[in-house]
Amino acid sequence: MHLLLQILVNGFIVSSIYALSAMGFSLIFGTAGILNLAHGAYLVLAAIVAWFCISYFKLPLLAGLSIGVLASVVFSYLLYFLVVNPIDKSKRIPKEEKEVFVLTATLLWAMIIQGLLDYTFGSTPVIIPPFAEGNMHLFAIKLTYNMLILAVLSLCIIGLLWFFINKTKSGKMLLAASMSHTGLAIMGIELKRVYLLLWGIYGVLTGVSGVLLASFLGASATEAPDLTGLAFSIVVLGGLGSITGSFFASYVIGYLGTLTAYLISPSYTSLPAFFVLVLILFIRPRGLFGRF
Repeated sequence: MHLLLQILVNGFIVSSIYALSAMGFSLIFGTAGILNLAHGAYLVLAAIVAWFCISYFKLPLLAGLSIGVLASVVFSYLLYFLVVNPIDKSKRIPKEEKEVFVLTATLLWAMIIQGLLDYTFGSTPVIIPPFAEGNMHLFAIKLTYNMLILAVLSLCIIGLLWFFINKTKSGKMLLAASMSHTGLAIMGIELKRVYLLLWGIYGVLTGVSGVLLASFLGASATEAPDLTGLAFSIVVLGGLGSITGSFFASYVIGYLGTLTAYLISPSYTSLPAFFVLVLILFIRPRGLFGRF
């Protein structure tokens, strides 16, 4: 019984952080139609930069975390301006092949970031200091205050994202872009303006989820491909482009990974996500909440 409760609590916390991470991945695909294979590298980038600033420059926790998130935002815009936009505007690449070029380019971008992080900081996992010290007991299990804060922060940010998209003018602009780029142009809204907003939000979401994940499980450059695979599995299970689907799918994948870590080995935490990915592609390719 104690083990079951521990799995339920830890699974909820890691699933909440996964959900926050998947929001950005899903938002980019739903609005711009891009499967960003550099996603895991951005999570790790934000975490390692934040850890470095806190550990070596002795910055306060929030200051270090802010710099980590800022690094994610900067690299998000670099990806857009140096990779995605040039491919999209290129007249040498056939229109029907541009998606493949972007997909390949994001993979190469991920390899560059991962290689730089590995060369500079090594492959040893780093852990960001907790937001709060101390423990509490919940249903006979020990729960740190830091774990509780991580879960609450993740859900609050997801709630803010939902409010932004559904209740603000800028958010509705993103929603309209996810439905039809042509319709957006008819309304007189420039697509570039939408993309600037989109990549900024993506950088913030990815950066925040990266530093939160590192505060709970740690982070290293070698984990980037697994984190990308987890996000991809979540988004495919939930339905490509569906933020609601990604939210619920995060808890499915998160709990499966937690069960595997406790009952088999932490080394195989990512495997259930990949099995689910293969299974969903065979049974229901559009996912749980897919649009088509």
